[in-house]
Amino acid sequence: MTKEENTQYAADQSNSGASPSAEEHLQDKTADFFSRSNRRQQAKGGGSNARNQQQSATSIPSPSPYTIPAVTIGLNIVWWQQPLIYHQAWQNAQNWHIWSLIAYSLLTALALAFQIQNRFGKTDHRAWLALAASLIVVVNSQLRSRFEILFLLLLFIAFLLILPIRSLQLQNALGMFGLSVLLTFTVPICITYLANNYVSPEFLQQSWLLVFASLFYFTPLFLPSVKGRQLELLTAPLFLIALFWSQGFGILAGLAAFFAIAAFLLTFIRPLTYQYQPIMAVLGLIATTMLFYH
Repeated sequence: MTKEENTQYAADQSNSGASPSAEEHLQDKTADFFSRSNRRQQAKGGGSNARNQQQSATSIPSPSPYTIPAVTIGLNIVWWQQPLIYHQAWQNAQNWHIWSLIAYSLLTALALAFQIQNRFGKTDHRAWLALAASLIVVVNSQLRSRFEILFLLLLFIAFLLILPIRSLQLQNALGMFGLSVLLTFTVPICITYLANNYVSPEFLQQSWLLVFASLFYFTPLFLPSVKGRQLELLTAPLFLIALFWSQGFGILAGLAAFFAIAAFLLTFIRPLTYQYQPIMAVLGLIATTMLFYH
């Protein structure tokens, strides 16, 4: 073998020995490049998801500042307008059971108004204070001597207390139905029993219209999301069916249906009307009560 051939052979051996390390180095660089690219894409995706969640949370404006007084006063009008207690409750006003119940109804309606203002999305210490004050009113009055009344009043307080807690998963159709039933029956039944010393089956039967009305008007407040809009497609027909089934096809039923349809259509432009939806919901309940409970 000549000198030139020996030199060429040594060079080939050195190249063949160095090639595996060069390939491994190239593979490491390629893997590092793709890992950095994946990390950048994940960081961008995480940032965009966070921005989307923040935008969805802030896309709906806060309710009107008049929501709290409107809901507090409106619910008490609905509760105290029930027909069987309207004529006798104030005649028995010297009985201080009634005044304790007035304080309870104002405080629980105030607590619910605070929760509506926060869209039932978080606990509000103001609502807790109002519920605590309503509990103090109940346990320090003669209302505690009536077991049935005490049970209903405490049940309403407990439900409002746990309603905004996310871990209990009450932000759904079942929670909305429970709220509607308690709104309709708790305070009015207690008022009726204290005023008349009985609750007639007719009173319970005709109150179901208010259950469906509460279910319809409070759905967009309780579920301000796509699920709420889907639930409205069920609660709206249910309210209209209950309305015409119980009241017939008259002028008053037509006015109530017109108001309900108008409120339903306004939910489709929710970002523009959400500030006034709580007030509209309370006005809808008041209209239902005034038209049919007199």
